[in-house]
Amino acid sequence: MGNTPVWKNVLIAIDKLEPSLRAVEYVGEMVGDQKGLSLYLFHILPPFPPELLEFGGSENPKKEEALTRQLREDQARWIADAREAAQPLFLQAKETLQWSHVPIELVSNEISSSVHRPDIVRDILEAAKKFNSGTIVVGRDHFPSFQEMYKKHIGEELVQKGQGFAIWVVE
Repeated sequence: MGNTPVWKNVLIAIDKLEPSLRAVEYVGEMVGDQKGLSLYLFHILPPFPPELLEFGGSENPKKEEALTRQLREDQARWIADAREAAQPLFLQAKETLQWSHVPIELVSNEISSSVHRPDIVRDILEAAKKFNSGTIVVGRDHFPSFQEMYKKHIGEELVQKGQGFAIWVVE
């Protein structure tokens, strides 16, 4: 995959929502059995549940250290479980691409463990740079017009911040 021209490296940001699965279908329809492609399925883990963000602390340094250690262990376990839970998503996306005759050996997957919502666009752009992708694909929900006025979508942010990339926002 290393010698593929940048415009043939496609990063598809996926999650468990229907729009990202439509984006995978769209990419499959667009590229089909085209030669020389590299497709990267990129998934960002959901944010930590509130109870794993922090604890109340302790005035006792030994207890504070133990609580910090336990919190880190709980976070690591949660990340491992979330990574495992994402595997069926990758499998479904790869099966969808195979239906469009995309050779499965051209498809890789990557998980970002960033758990801070404002970092999602940055994480997608960094992954695209890491994989030398020229194209980034995301799915987009349809919103009623009132909600649409107030809710900014990741695709819109990618278009604003993704200079140098082709951004496909699939509805």
